[in-house]
Amino acid sequence: MAQTILIKRSTSTATPSSLSNGELAYSAASNKLFVGRPGGGTGDIDAIGGKYYTDIITAATASNTASKLVLRDGSGNFAAGTITATLTGNVTGNVTGNTSGSALTVTQAAQTAITSVGTLTALQVDNLNLNGNSLTASSGVINITPATGSAIVLDGTINVDAGIVTGATSITSTSFVGALTGNATTATTLASSRNFAASGDLTAPNVGFTGAGNVTLVTTLATVNSNVGSFGSTTAIPVLTVNAKGLVTAASTVALATTLTISDAEGSPNTDTVNLLSDSLVFAGDTGITTTVSNNNVKIDLDNTSVSAASYGSATAIPTFTVDATGRLTAASTASISTFWNLDADTGTTNAVNGGETLSVTGGTGVATSVSGNAVTIDIGQAVATNSNVTFNNVAVDGTLTSDDITAATMTASGHVIVQGNLTVNGTTTTVNSNTVAIGDAIMTLNSDETGTPSANAGFEIERGTGTNVSLVWNEGSDYWQLTEDGSSFSKIMTAGNFAASFTGILDGGTY
Repeated sequence: MAQTILIKRSTSTATPSSLSNGELAYSAASNKLFVGRPGGGTGDIDAIGGKYYTDIITAATASNTASKLVLRDGSGNFAAGTITATLTGNVTGNVTGNTSGSALTVTQAAQTAITSVGTLTALQVDNLNLNGNSLTASSGVINITPATGSAIVLDGTINVDAGIVTGATSITSTSFVGALTGNATTATTLASSRNFAASGDLTAPNVGFTGAGNVTLVTTLATVNSNVGSFGSTTAIPVLTVNAKGLVTAASTVALATTLTISDAEGSPNTDTVNLLSDSLVFAGDTGITTTVSNNNVKIDLDNTSVSAASYGSATAIPTFTVDATGRLTAASTASISTFWNLDADTGTTNAVNGGETLSVTGGTGVATSVSGNAVTIDIGQAVATNSNVTFNNVAVDGTLTSDDITAATMTASGHVIVQGNLTVNGTTTTVNSNTVAIGDAIMTLNSDETGTPSANAGFEIERGTGTNVSLVWNEGSDYWQLTEDGSSFSKIMTAGNFAASFTGILDGGTY
């Protein structure tokens, strides 16, 4: 039998007052389907559908019908009365009635399609406004561009008020009224009546308009030195003659010495020439010698070694030295001559054994000692190698006992027992009396000795003292999990695999 799931419902209340997150409800009073909003509170309820909304969609029409959704017809069109909106994009077809607002744009295939626009009191094209006799721009400049080769003809009087004329090839007028100010883009020469004479060391200034600048006066120094050129280099020092005004009246150079000859004074003299412009004179010390340069002085010193100035060697100490290839002592110390040595053991006190004394080795319990020549033998009575069989009566281990094979009739440990390898228990009963059991295995295997067709139930039982024990068991005969809360009656645990066959009732969400 199939299962029936009923959601919460009502025939009189239009909206549920509370729903759990994800719980569904339907109202026949409002014809709406509701859901408790996931993640919200009990009062967060959303209407998500129902006959109320499907009726609105079904009643949609392409005709001009009040209080109905708009539905496009088979051609994608719909009829409408008055549309109040800000339109963006193109409008095709006829537009009747009044239009208002800003940034209105009318686009047609040809301007001749506009047969009548009435009287325009104001016209704005982009940011250009034509109102009465005034042509103004709301931003930027007004550009009037004639066809190539044509001119802009303006009859009558032209007033350029507080403006700048730029980009004109030429401006021709029978008369300019007012002052001409600003920059000129073509150099010109002032009238001959505006001449300037030379004075002193300066030439006569050249007056005119240059580049895009203002009126400029350009003058140069008069020639006072006929020896024109470049003076001074890495091998020549410039010599200049300057007058009281700071002008150079004569210039020449003096040659500079650029080389230096050095000689080796030891043995057969060797010489070398140093170019002062490109070479470097380096005073380099050999092993153990350090050179330093300060101001114009070169200082040559022997390096200090790690040897401390002292006297080394005595009746009880032998001096030791380290000598390098140049014969210098680089290290010095002493080695003490020992006259005794210390004897120590696990117990007792440290004893100094002086020269000439006798050292005795004495055996303890179960240990015998003997000496022959310079050898001492210590014997404990049986072999104790790693592969030897050793027999003791009772062994008490206070610390850690590590073994790969221990055979005993009974083993008792009052401390911790750690098994590093696998633990195998061959007895029939294993009893753990501890209150806390920690098992690292993620899956525990019960009934592990079963090898044929399964027949025994298996699970867990909890001891409850004076109360009835409870258990969780896999029923091998019915192939499902079952549990008991009273020790006698068992209930099947529902799973996705057995739900359809095990449950035949109704899951009812109730009413509200």
